[in-house]
Amino acid sequence: MHFGARVLSLGLLIVGLGLGWRETPAAAGEEWAPVRMEGTPPGVYVEILPEVELLSGVLAQSSWMKTAGPQGTGNRYFRELKAFLAPFEGHEAVKAAQRLTNMGFTYDAPPNFIVSLGPLPELAAPPGGYSGYLRQRARGEAHLERFRRALVDLAERSNFARFFGAHREDYAAWLGRAVIGFRPGLVMDWLHEFFGYRVGEEFHLVFAPAMFPAGGYGATVKRGHRTGIYEFVRAAAEGEGDPVFPSGSTLEYLTLHEWGHAFVNPALEKHRDRVRRLAGLYRPVAGLMRQQAYSMDDFFNEQVLRAVTTLAAGELYGPETRARSLAYEVDRGFYLTAFTLGELEYYEAHRDRFPCFVDCVPYLLDRYAAEERELRTKAGHGSGSCRPAKRGGPGQPGAEAERTLRTRARSLGLSTSMPISA
Repeated sequence: MHFGARVLSLGLLIVGLGLGWRETPAAAGEEWAPVRMEGTPPGVYVEILPEVELLSGVLAQSSWMKTAGPQGTGNRYFRELKAFLAPFEGHEAVKAAQRLTNMGFTYDAPPNFIVSLGPLPELAAPPGGYSGYLRQRARGEAHLERFRRALVDLAERSNFARFFGAHREDYAAWLGRAVIGFRPGLVMDWLHEFFGYRVGEEFHLVFAPAMFPAGGYGATVKRGHRTGIYEFVRAAAEGEGDPVFPSGSTLEYLTLHEWGHAFVNPALEKHRDRVRRLAGLYRPVAGLMRQQAYSMDDFFNEQVLRAVTTLAAGELYGPETRARSLAYEVDRGFYLTAFTLGELEYYEAHRDRFPCFVDCVPYLLDRYAAEERELRTKAGHGSGSCRPAKRGGPGQPGAEAERTLRTRARSLGLSTSMPISA
């Protein structure tokens, strides 16, 4: 793919001209308005949301902290948020969060849930009902509804709008630091050109200063005829000062991954029966993937996407970064990355045959099936460490997961000390 100067110049233009990375202030009567940066490309929102902060404060009172908490006491904002809601630790919202956590409603599920609702103070339920994904993760809609109603009550009883308003200047400052060197136009254009189509009308980078460890979650939310693609950017687990986020090219790479799910997952979902016939390719790494809460479907979504982002690493950051990314993915159990990468290069070279990525998926699945026996012999040929790269297994503290991710950031040579999601 000849991505070239057109996209790079757009990304540089956004940053080089300094197009007003600043807070959008809340007008009178808009106490629940998000803190949002200006100067982004059309349809791109870089923001901190009161709904996500309320959710973070509730989860801070639960056992969520055992696997997704900070190292030590956490950054100063986390401590303030936790202390603000501590008097409500017996509230139904905290109890509902704990019940859901006990059922495995963890990782990306709570952020996905909160942005599927309307804005505070109502937090209206989705007009078309909760997604099948959320209902499955919560074991039914009733649990989600109880949690939603409890959050509405807690926001009012605690006067959470006052807490959010008191931190608006902090939020704006943290966003301003995080987006230095970040080129959202580059990310969007690369994804659109590679996949050959557009997905969604809104792309959101939601920074979450009280979620850990550094990295991201993704979600796709449909509202009527519009689709929002979300990336939740978590803060570093270490440190007791201001929250620190991935930034620069590390944030770009993280965004390629999280936004990329909106393209890859639906494309594979159309052929889910065929994917499940490839169970033999999942079996050699099934135990490792379960540690990261990846089902077989998740594994193939991740495997294809990680090959895509490895391809992007080469095109955007050079062949050395591509080679390091490939080695990292294989070492973490995604042993089909090199093979998938080769098939994606075939796709790029034959766009006359495959006008867009969805046209290539049947071909890719055929290639997996044809080479299954040979591919299975490659499983386990990494360095042998195979530690969870993104989510962390049960009992893995956030700081340990973050150190794993930081190692990857250094290995890729990206422009920040913070890690990337994988």
